[in-house]
Amino acid sequence: MPYDFLTDLLVLEVSHFGPDALGGRLADMGARVIKVEDPDGGDPVRRAGPWSVGEENGFSYLHLRWNRGKESVIIDLASEQGRADFLRLAEKADVVIEGMRAGVMARLGLGYEVLKTVNRAIVFCSLSGLGESGPYAKLASHGPSFDAYGGLGTPVGEGVSRYDGPQAPSIGMYAYGLEAAFAVVAAVHRARRTGEGAAIEVAAADCSAHWMPEALDPLLNPDTTFARPGFLDASGKMRFWARMENYRCADGKLIFLMTFTPKSWQSLLGLIGRSDLDEIYMREPQTGTEDAEVNAALTPIFASRPRADWLADFARDNVAAMPVNSFADVIADPHFRARENTYRVALHDGRDLTLTSSAIHVGGQDFTMPLAPELGEHDDAIRDEFGLGDG
Repeated sequence: MPYDFLTDLLVLEVSHFGPDALGGRLADMGARVIKVEDPDGGDPVRRAGPWSVGEENGFSYLHLRWNRGKESVIIDLASEQGRADFLRLAEKADVVIEGMRAGVMARLGLGYEVLKTVNRAIVFCSLSGLGESGPYAKLASHGPSFDAYGGLGTPVGEGVSRYDGPQAPSIGMYAYGLEAAFAVVAAVHRARRTGEGAAIEVAAADCSAHWMPEALDPLLNPDTTFARPGFLDASGKMRFWARMENYRCADGKLIFLMTFTPKSWQSLLGLIGRSDLDEIYMREPQTGTEDAEVNAALTPIFASRPRADWLADFARDNVAAMPVNSFADVIADPHFRARENTYRVALHDGRDLTLTSSAIHVGGQDFTMPLAPELGEHDDAIRDEFGLGDG
C-alpha cells in the first residue's frame, strides 16, 4: 500500500509527461489522485521512452512510476459538459494540478479564479517548463532544455553535442515534482487552517536555475564576493581533492574516497599504514602540488585490493567512502537491496514486475502501489461516485 499520510487528500490532475510526478509524489503518500485525461489518447507518457513493458508497444516505465496508484477518467475539458463535470469534481477536491503549459486551464475556463468560486479552499498548482511570465513563457520546452537554461546543461570539454559522452540526468524535470509536492502540502495545511486556497506556480526551468544557488549567488554579488585564500591548489582544484577522489581497485571497480574530515583521513592513514602522507600537507612552504603527490601515492594502494575488501575495512574503521556504481551495479548492491528499494506489482496479464519504490521509508509501513492505470480505467466508477454526465 502507499503510505498513509495523505489519505484524506483528493487531487485532480490534468497533466502530461514530467508534471505527472507531482501527483505521483502525493499518491505515494496516500492521496487519492484522479487523473483527468482527454479523449484523444490521454497522457502520452504511457508510450514514452526507449523501453516498453510487457510487449513492444506496452506501457513505459515513466508511466509506471509517475502514474502509479492513480485513477483515470476521460473528460473532454473543451466541451461544456466536460467543464461542468470537472467543476463538480473540483467542488470535492483539495488540489488541482495543471501540468501542461501554464495558463491552459484558464483558457479552458477552469483556472484558479473560476475554481475558487466553487471551492474557496482549493489549492491550484501549475507546473510548466517556463512558467506564466517572462520573455520565454511562450517557448515550447521539454526535459533537458530546462537544465540548458539553468546552467546545468553546459557541454563538457570542446564538444558541443550533449550526446558526447554519458548524459547527465535531467535535474529540472525531476526537481519540479518534488518542489511542487512540498508547496502543495504546505498550501493544503494552510487551507485547512484558514479556509483559503492558493494558486501555486512551479516552473522546471526555475528549479534548474535554483539547483545550485552557491554558483549563482556569488555572480549576483560581485562587489562583496572574494576568493577564499588557500581554497584551491596550483591546478585550480579544491585543496584536499586527493582525499575526495575516485580510485580504481584491484578488481577494476571504482571507489569514491571522501576523507575530507581530519578524523576520517587519519582513520584511512592508520588503516593503510601511511601516516607519512599527512606530512605532505604540513610541509613549508606549500606549493599547491601536495594533492597530486598524495593522489599518486594512494592510486597503487587502492589498486592492490578488491573493492569489497576496502569497503569492509572502511566500515569497520570509520573511513568515509562509497562504491562508484553503474546503474546495473545499483540494483545488485547489497545496501540497495537490504533497504527495500523495490516492490512487486502484477501487469494486467498477470506477469510480475519489480519496480523501484520510494526513497522515503516509514516505520511500520511497507511500500507498494497499484499499477498505473489504463486510459479511462476508472471512468464508470468515478462518474457514478461524483454524479458526472455520460462520457
